[in-house]
Amino acid sequence: MLFRLDRFFFDERDLFTALFGVFIAVSYFLHFSLLPFRLESLLVVFLFLLITRTMVSSLKFNSYFFLVLSGLFFCLFLSPYGLAIYLFVAMILYTKTNLI
Repeated sequence: MLFRLDRFFFDERDLFTALFGVFIAVSYFLHFSLLPFRLESLLVVFLFLLITRTMVSSLKFNSYFFLVLSGLFFCLFLSPYGLAIYLFVAMILYTKTNLI
């Protein structure tokens, strides 16, 4: 699924990132419980998705999906700082091994 908006392309990854951000914002403002996840850790995952969006090619999406899925898993028990360090180190390792 690929949408073309003038000179920009909008695909599933962009849609997921946008809807994930809307979900976090709505749950924060309407005070939805996100337990067992931590809101701050989910924000770290969202910022990771925003920052690394242009770094990921569609051919190597599987390893990126695993990295984000493990980030969501670590949201359960890591602090936002620990999660940010994990995502940063994992992204460096994945780019050095050409998995992303």
